[in-house]
Order: sequence, then C-alpha cells, then structure tokens
Amino acid sequence: MNPDPKDGVIRISKEEALDPHVDDMLKRQLSLRGEPGVMRERGRKWYYQNWLIFSLVGMLGAVGAWAILEPSFDDMPYIQGAITKFDTEDKFPELDLKEVPPELDVAVVGSVTINEQKIYLPRGLKEYHDDGKHPRVDFSTLREGDVVGLYVEYESGQDFDLAVAQFLVPNPPPQPAKKASKTLEQMSSRSHAIGLVLFSVVAGMIGLLLGAADGLVCRLPRRAIICGLVGLVVGLVGGLITSVLANIAYAPLNALATKHWGDSGSVMGTFAFGIQLIGRGLSWGLAGVAMGLGQGIALRSTRLLLYGLIGGVVGGLLGGLLFDPIDLILLGSDKPSAHWSRLIGFAVIGGSVGGMIGVVELLARDAWLRMTKGPLAGKEFLIFKEVMNIGASPRSDIYLFNDPMVAENHAVIRATGETCEIEARQTQLPLLINDRAVTRARLRHGDSVTIGRTVFVFQQRKS
Repeated sequence: MNPDPKDGVIRISKEEALDPHVDDMLKRQLSLRGEPGVMRERGRKWYYQNWLIFSLVGMLGAVGAWAILEPSFDDMPYIQGAITKFDTEDKFPELDLKEVPPELDVAVVGSVTINEQKIYLPRGLKEYHDDGKHPRVDFSTLREGDVVGLYVEYESGQDFDLAVAQFLVPNPPPQPAKKASKTLEQMSSRSHAIGLVLFSVVAGMIGLLLGAADGLVCRLPRRAIICGLVGLVVGLVGGLITSVLANIAYAPLNALATKHWGDSGSVMGTFAFGIQLIGRGLSWGLAGVAMGLGQGIALRSTRLLLYGLIGGVVGGLLGGLLFDPIDLILLGSDKPSAHWSRLIGFAVIGGSVGGMIGVVELLARDAWLRMTKGPLAGKEFLIFKEVMNIGASPRSDIYLFNDPMVAENHAVIRATGETCEIEARQTQLPLLINDRAVTRARLRHGDSVTIGRTVFVFQQRKS
C-alpha cells in the first residue's frame, strides 16, 4: 500500500483489502468508539452468561435446602385422633399475656381432648378443605368419639402448656403410626430447632452450588469441589452468625406487624404488610452476606469476594422483599402451611442472590476475556487476580481442554492497575495476538487472542 509517485493517491490492492488483519483493526476501532461490532461474533452462546448461570444454580441450591428442611418443619403442629372429651364450659386460662403470643389470646367456646392433649376451640374456628373452601365449624355437630384433625398454634412456658386450634379437618385420612405418635410439644420443638438453622442451611446450599458453578461449567472438577465445599462451610457458619443478627432485626418488626394485623381484623393492613416486608427484607439481606463468598475465598480473590458480598446482600434483600407478596397475595394467607410459598420464596431468594452476584460482576468488572471460538463460545472469563495462567492443565485459571494445540502452561496474563499483559510460557506452540505470533504483548480493548483452536476477545472497561 504505497502512494503513486505521479499523483500521490494511495491505492490498495485486493489482497491487502481482504487481509484478515484489516477486519481485526476495524473491530478494534468499532469497540473503541463504543459501537457493538466487536460484540457480535457468530456462535456466541447466551446461556454461558454468569448472571444467568448463578441465578439458576442459586435457585437450585435454595430448592435443595427447602427439600431438606420441609419434611420436618410444621408451620402449625397437626394432631389427629378421636375426641375423648368435649368440654363446652372450659374457659381460657388466666395467664401472663406478656408470655403468650397474640394469636393465642382469643375468645374460646370450649376445648377438646385428643391423644391426651387439651386443645382450645376459638369462636371463629374454620374447617380445612383441599378445595380452598374453609367454612366456619358448626360446634353443635361435634361429638365425643368423632375422629378429627386439628392444626394448632402451640406455646409452652414455665407455667403453661397452651394449644389453640386454627383449622379443623373433618374425617381425615389415617396417619402413619410414627407421625401419629408425636406430641404437640415434640412437633413444636422440632420446628423451632429447624427455624434456628433455616438461614444457615439455605445459605450453605446456595453457597455450595454458587461456589461450584464456574468450575463445573469450565470442566474443572477440582475447582468445583474445593469452591463448592468452601461455599458450603462459609454459608453454614456464616448463616448461623447472620441468623442471630437477622432475628434481632426481624423479631421486633414482625411483632409490630402482627400487632397491627390483629388490630385491623383478619386481613393484614397496608401498614402491617409494609412493616413485614421491611423486616423480611432486612433479615434475608443479612443472611445473604454469607451466600456468595465461597468462590472468592477458595480462589483467594478479593475482587470475587467483594462481588459475592455485594451481590449476596442485594439479592437477599430483593428476595426477602418478594417473599411475603408471594405468600400473602399469590397463595393466600388462609392456610395451615406455607410450604408452597416457602418453596417459591426460597427459589426467588436463591435466584436473586445468584443473579445479583452475576450482575454486580458484570457492572463492576475491569477486564475480561470473552471466548468467541471454542467449546465455551460466549463465556466470559473475568481477570480476577494479578496473575492468571492459561493452558491445558486443569490447575490453570482458564482451562482449555481437549486441544492438542494448547500446552499445559501456555500463557500467563499479568494485571497491573489498568494494564494487562500476556506472555507465552513456551515457544513450541504459538500465542497469537490479532493473528500475529508474539512472546509478550500488552493487551488492548478489542484484541483477538488465539491459543490453539480457541479464540478470545480481550475487553476492558473504559476509564
């Protein structure tokens, strides 16, 4: 490409115009001007985006926690059997109401005894049916000897043992012997114990899968196992610690919401609902602290640790804010168990935590490699520490598998401030930058990096 000495016009031959290097330079110019040309390589797989992967595995972890906890958890203990005594003259005992929850301080019409457990019957007791219709109980039809099931609110203290029915199940199906043998106190104690480890188990399961996700996608079982186990342990331990803070934040707000709920009748008022939302959001935001730290700790990356922390808190807060609307608005409050709303709520929390970790990474990252050609085309590899190895070794930070053109330790990227340099670790197999073999080069936004049969585009956030 030389100017004609006669007229000074630059003439470009066909071979020069079709040179692949021209395309690379055009892509780089488009990217530097903020245009999307460099972003539209063919074969990009949208499902390798981290925010989507983290969202799905976070949701899966939360659902796994639900599956572990739910079979042993009762929102209301359930007792079933023949009525051995029906006393319509029995009165609610006089107790120190400071120790008794507001939902147990109700007007009663008497009591029944089932399996040697006295249960008070409130005036507005409803029948429970699977079709969602819950008519008022006609107490005149109850007789000693009738087999019924009762969902109850149960509370025990130093000087009292109190059970108040919330729903009556007429003609219930037979119960398994093991379940029928449990007392209200046993069921209540079990549910209370599960409530104490609820945050911990959910955080641990979400941490396990979030920690393992990137290793599994990149075919790195060792990294997946280590990061997953670290995520599990950090989630369990951190969840136990943050659950204490979460309960401190949630308990007074929940009590305030319950009080105003009771004052406004059977339907939760706007103020009470708002207080409940704030309390739940704060508590799950605190619980989210421990959910996304596993990968950053395992890989010793301050950057990943920070992304996990911010994403976990924001995602937990968002999921907590959505929990009660799902429960009360979509599924209704007139039910003895919130197991379906808990399943959906946990899934929303897990998805929110995972998705927000991916979003925070997307918004805050400084430099990354996006694979445009290769087995994981479309996946973006964050430059998350100062020295990152690329090669065919499973111990590499970026693992290029099943490619004979890639050496065990093919190249290394060094990040210093806003500068990234790449250096070949050996001379037998080439390292190409914009289709030219190099031993060492400073990477610029839009550069093409070819290692074996894999091609990356280096991208960097503008200062």
